[in-house]
Amino acid sequence: MKKLSSVLAVLLLLSVCVNVPVIAQDEEEEIEKDFMEAALFFGGSLPMGGLSDWGLTSDSVQYQLGTEMGFNFGIEVGYFLTANMVLGFNITASQYTIDPDVPNAADLPLIESRHHRIYSPSAYLKYYFAGESALVPYVKGHAGLDIVKYTTRVFDTNEGGFEYRELSYDPGFAFGAGAGLFYYTHDYGGLFLEVNYHHGLTSEVKSDYGNAGPYVFGETASTLDFHAGIKVFFGSDE
Repeated sequence: MKKLSSVLAVLLLLSVCVNVPVIAQDEEEEIEKDFMEAALFFGGSLPMGGLSDWGLTSDSVQYQLGTEMGFNFGIEVGYFLTANMVLGFNITASQYTIDPDVPNAADLPLIESRHHRIYSPSAYLKYYFAGESALVPYVKGHAGLDIVKYTTRVFDTNEGGFEYRELSYDPGFAFGAGAGLFYYTHDYGGLFLEVNYHHGLTSEVKSDYGNAGPYVFGETASTLDFHAGIKVFFGSDE
């Protein structure tokens, strides 16, 4: 009886030793995930709120230099925290044409070659709703900075008169959220479309230019951004 018990114990031990690697292998396959993603995108940017009729008072006169729809481009690189969640860094550059409404028609030639620009570095968190399909929806949130560079009527102390300059203002905190669709064209990447609402807290940011400043931007940088691009996945992390 004791000999039979010993044989059964040895068989049970062997069974456990065989099953453990199999279980570990299954768990590894379940948590296998991409290591990094990198993307390049282009798109359009629709100004919202006060940006569309942005302006400021100069020499006791209100100058409107409204923002029209523009274009943007950027890159992003992210690390997969899990098989579905990515933490990454994004930088977007946006350029807009000016919809001028100035009191003096003689000023119009001075702004014909000018633009409004916004540079937006940010961190993002993204979640993919992955399934069996090659088409994968996702949601995304971001937070970072807005650096506005807007055409502004300033006083040139050297020339002793007013001119229009693409003035760089101090950075302001910015955040937003969006959603998109990614389509696998091969195992390691594909194409995507996304839309993001972006809100920059820039109403109080200032710019010092010459001895006539500071100039206060005066509006929040709210935009609706549309991106289309390509994305590549790198390696795997088990």
